[in-house]
Amino acid sequence: MLVGRLGLTIKADATQSGSNAFAIPAREGHLVFVTSEDQIREVENSPIDQLSFHQAMEDVGLAHLIERKQNTTNRAGRQRLKVKYTFAGFDMGPIDPHDAVPIRVLKTLLRLNIPSLRPRVQEAIDQAFETCMHDGKLASDGWKPINTYHFSEEISLQVNCKIIFGERLTENPEFFQATRNYHRQALFAMLTSHYFPHWTHQLLVPGLMALGGAMKKIERYLAVEVRQRLRDIDEGHKEIPSDGITWVIEASATQDQRALLMFSIFRLCQHPDYTQPLINEVEAMLKLPPTDHYKNLPLLESFLRETARHDPLDSLSVQRKVLRDFTFADGTHVPAGNVICVPQQAIMRDSKYYDRPDDFLPFRFAKEHGVGNDAIQRFTDLKPHFYLWGATAKPWYVLPHLPTYGV
Repeated sequence: MLVGRLGLTIKADATQSGSNAFAIPAREGHLVFVTSEDQIREVENSPIDQLSFHQAMEDVGLAHLIERKQNTTNRAGRQRLKVKYTFAGFDMGPIDPHDAVPIRVLKTLLRLNIPSLRPRVQEAIDQAFETCMHDGKLASDGWKPINTYHFSEEISLQVNCKIIFGERLTENPEFFQATRNYHRQALFAMLTSHYFPHWTHQLLVPGLMALGGAMKKIERYLAVEVRQRLRDIDEGHKEIPSDGITWVIEASATQDQRALLMFSIFRLCQHPDYTQPLINEVEAMLKLPPTDHYKNLPLLESFLRETARHDPLDSLSVQRKVLRDFTFADGTHVPAGNVICVPQQAIMRDSKYYDRPDDFLPFRFAKEHGVGNDAIQRFTDLKPHFYLWGATAKPWYVLPHLPTYGV
């Protein structure tokens, strides 16, 4: 739910309601918004068998939604468009019913490999810049206009492909173009499926993906690459690429960044005076020992945090599906089947919490703690009145029969 008309509606209702909860009709039930700190804390600390983030994502998630029949627990609603519909029937449900593989890949193996991935990420960004800057013609004033969406998409694709699929596949032009087309085709299939009954999706969506062609190309290349990796592992090769494919193999054996990047580029163009201080800070950081890299960037942390505050990607956050009737301490009652959430855009533009909330102040958060000092409020910090990353009390999700992976 991107910020737009709905975001303005939520902000207006939040202003009128003050600190009281308010509701907006959704496809099924209502979205119940809470703005007071006490109520938000109650939502954060609620038991997961009563207010469920996981179920909220399945029922009214931000993407890939299809209808689902009522089951024995009397839950009716919508859930994500199944991966097997968009990717050649692939389904790990019976093998990995609790998503242990993606959890280990994204929360453990990816983080452990971040230091070694940094040069690869920098190379991918450089390649994206070169690709985008090569296109187009210089204007009369000496500047070259570029499409910021395509520019952000190119950077996202270059970085993600190198991290997930590795150098060999990313450098294959046909495969790389297929990944670009796959995203667009999957999005089109998802949006189209909204207008058809759920029972048609198992035929409709694979048919649309097959017509696009990107799915089959990716499947073909991945099958060859995975078989080669398995052979190399079996033969004891030492030089096995460290990327998403290998991590999935290892894990099996054992967060829209583009939008944020676009908004950051827009803000840099609108506030060019802040560009040089940011460059100076990064250059000073790169002169430090590698172990101290990326640890002391208060200006950059503040710039990204202010960008996310001023232009949040979503109007709401901390979504919880009400599995059993829930009553707040002040008597507000929410029946089962609805969704409780926090209007983060309205809160992050509220003068009660931020001075000059409608103004973009790039170093707003750095100034609070002194420029040049390690920023207390980092971009990724979980703090009250900044709900970009969700709840502050429980920023993790405990899956049955699995260890807890903290943030």
